[in-house]
Amino acid sequence: MNQTGETAVTTETAQKEGLGKALGRIASGVFLVSFTKDGKKDGMLSTFVMQGGFDAPVVVVAVNNKRPLLDVLKPGDTFVVNVMSKANMDVYKSFAKPFQEGMDRYEGIALKDGTEHPVLANGVSYITCKVMSYAPATDHQLLIAEAIDGEQLTEEEPMIHLRKNGFGY
Repeated sequence: MNQTGETAVTTETAQKEGLGKALGRIASGVFLVSFTKDGKKDGMLSTFVMQGGFDAPVVVVAVNNKRPLLDVLKPGDTFVVNVMSKANMDVYKSFAKPFQEGMDRYEGIALKDGTEHPVLANGVSYITCKVMSYAPATDHQLLIAEAIDGEQLTEEEPMIHLRKNGFGY
């Protein structure tokens, strides 16, 4: 115990709480990472997406080690990052639900025609990416990809995500 009566455990707990709140204030966007594999459309919500380079342009997506996407997308494969707005709450709700076998998460969601991977017709923008590599980052893998195509689709503001605690989604 120190002079104020705090123990090392309470000090450590308070530090972790403070760090969790601070990390939670790091603003991020809300994205749908979409892909097609063996003719099947799939995807996942992500808030851990950022631009990671200019020449060539690079996109980095942090993917939880438990996500099946890590077994599906390999170097050379392509996928799409859809930038979402508040107008895309239907997409958010569909992909936030736990997956059930036979479920079509894209049912009722307007998609852009003529694209290899699902592109939200009313998303803010989309970026087609080609997987370069993965890098380990504790409980996530950093998917590093070259941005090879993209388009702004609407003038909507991107959805912003803040967490109450930076130690969870």
